[in-house]
Amino acid sequence: MLNDLVKGKIWLVWDGGTAAATITVDADEPLDLNEQPVWPERERRRSALYVRRIVVARTYAGSGLGAALLDWAADVAQRDHGAALIRIDVWTTNLDLHAYYESQRFTRRQGRNPAELAGYPSQALFQREADMPGSDYKKLLAEEERNDQVKFR
Repeated sequence: MLNDLVKGKIWLVWDGGTAAATITVDADEPLDLNEQPVWPERERRRSALYVRRIVVARTYAGSGLGAALLDWAADVAQRDHGAALIRIDVWTTNLDLHAYYESQRFTRRQGRNPAELAGYPSQALFQREADMPGSDYKKLLAEEERNDQVKFR
């Protein structure tokens, strides 16, 4: 996480002086513990922005903040990276999280052979088109140019 913070990949959502949420956006694809790509070669042919560590403070649960962050990331993918997709890999055993991403218009993708990623827990792969319409996140979030921050409205 420290490496991502130093490289400016972690964004914080502030509600006044309160940290409401965080998201990591990365143009580099995720690697397993052996520095091998998590996504299979056949899936890596289209440009994508990878999101991870999306955390919303419990006091903001149900506000739509998670969905807004995903839509913001899709906009960043297109605008700043020319990427066609946003992708995430999540814990294989967290079925509630799988359902959440599916509710956010992500589709499950076929991963690599699990034996190739031994010890890597996030082998459930999801993606969605970056240009897929979603929430009007700009009603909820205001992006600031300084300090990699997004503010909650």
